[in-house]
Amino acid sequence: MIKELITYPDERIKHVSADVRKFDDELFRLLENMHDTMEHYQLNAIAAIQIAVPACAIIVKTENGPLELINPRILVTDGEVIAEEISAYYPDFTATLKRHDRIKVVYENRFGELQHLDTEGDFSRVLQRKMDMLFGGTLLDKLNKEGRQEAEKILVRKAQEAGYELGESCPTVFVRDYFKRGAKYLLALVGFTFLLPFFISPELRTLLYTLDKYALIGVILLMVVYFIYAQYEGKMYKQCTSCQIGNIIGTVLILAVQLLIVSLGVFFWIAPN
Repeated sequence: MIKELITYPDERIKHVSADVRKFDDELFRLLENMHDTMEHYQLNAIAAIQIAVPACAIIVKTENGPLELINPRILVTDGEVIAEEISAYYPDFTATLKRHDRIKVVYENRFGELQHLDTEGDFSRVLQRKMDMLFGGTLLDKLNKEGRQEAEKILVRKAQEAGYELGESCPTVFVRDYFKRGAKYLLALVGFTFLLPFFISPELRTLLYTLDKYALIGVILLMVVYFIYAQYEGKMYKQCTSCQIGNIIGTVLILAVQLLIVSLGVFFWIAPN
């Protein structure tokens, strides 16, 4: 039976697939559905999660017909290759990625019999891409931060042109993280000054104490801005609000504890006698 193929921005692709434990009629039906869907969409490979089934099953076309891999694991890798890749999850999108050129894979067939496979080149990259999907990964996860941001802009534009409403879609990089990073850098800088009283005069120690107090005020301001902007982003990306709120509160609490510890050090160690 032909199933709907998950495409961007459907978040179900990020679900981690579970190992197949029963090699029974239910598995056979899943594999047949995957075969039918792969042929219908003219794909050269498919993972079960692409039809919204989080099971560790992959089918890849070969010269000798479709190859079914259940619970595949990579045992050995060798070499590197950089090449352009496409994914059915991101229609009309191409990314240049670095992959292993050769891999050794162990897997089970539909009857639970252990198999192994040595592969290289295009087939190897296709198999690696499908195995990424089993663990909730996509092409974007292989890019650096700048690459992900650029790719997201392109994908959002394409999806909007196709009529999708993306106001509730989560980005991989939040602006609020820059405020958090700034607060951490300031705390680290103040912490570094704890070493200086051994080497400076009392006059410079007084100046250092003043600068540290201003830095601590800067940390407080960054924390406030972080919290406020995080609420704003939470409203922008409503789909992520429930998963964000715990992280936001936890981040503020951790920064608050770090701020308290560093502040005690400033007032009891850096402060002039």
